[in-house]
Amino acid sequence: MDDSSILVSLNLISIFIMNFILFPFKLIYKIYFLLYFVLTLILFYPLFYFFLAKKERFPTAFKIIRVYAKVWLYGSGIYLRVKGRENILRDQPFLICSNHTSFLDPAPLYAIFDQHFVFTGKKEIEKWPLFHIFYTSGMNILVDRHNRLGALKSFKTMMDVVKEGHPLVILPEGTIPKNAPKLGEFKSGAVSIAIQMGIPILPVTQTTNWKRLQRSSLFKGNASPGVAEVIIHPPISTEGLTKQDTEALQEKLKEVINQPLKQKYGV
Repeated sequence: MDDSSILVSLNLISIFIMNFILFPFKLIYKIYFLLYFVLTLILFYPLFYFFLAKKERFPTAFKIIRVYAKVWLYGSGIYLRVKGRENILRDQPFLICSNHTSFLDPAPLYAIFDQHFVFTGKKEIEKWPLFHIFYTSGMNILVDRHNRLGALKSFKTMMDVVKEGHPLVILPEGTIPKNAPKLGEFKSGAVSIAIQMGIPILPVTQTTNWKRLQRSSLFKGNASPGVAEVIIHPPISTEGLTKQDTEALQEKLKEVINQPLKQKYGV
């Protein structure tokens, strides 16, 4: 066996030992995180139920969700580190596009952005216990990617949100990639609506959420308290762009979001 083979073997052994040692801590943290999430959601639920009952109460509901997001994060030992706050647009509709690496991803966005925005999510969320109220109430938008008519209806609702002057949040990957933090395939819906409505896109990269809580079973994957780093990039203008520019804009958006991940992890 040559030196390089020995080094590889030693490296694999060290990784195995570290994972073995850290396993009980990860498991305990996951159980704590789940219990804390459920408990805080139940405690806030009466407020959500009341303020999400009518559209005129949605702005207040948004403020309460922001408080809840901060309680959820900090009580889980997760602390925000935000770069690029100066790039946040004010008092206008725009599109917030973030990568999707963890179930944590929406919480930092609520904690950071104080202008009432509307979140889009996959239709499967309506089956999630308790949590579905954020979408089935009508405050946020569910998208059925497997139903063309349903998708078109959701697209129209998004355009109405923009016309009302609200920012819109779309996670272009649509779901959490199995090999996150490596980006998954970007869906074209995000840039399409930005071009059609003539609004700027604000790219966001969440670099460490996959370390805080990775998509996996209870007994696998990363899980730990720590820093949730969020990078807010300069906005990308869609002024003068047409449908023919969709693919190029989508590639540019993906490149901008991926840059910090490439620097940090080489993905």
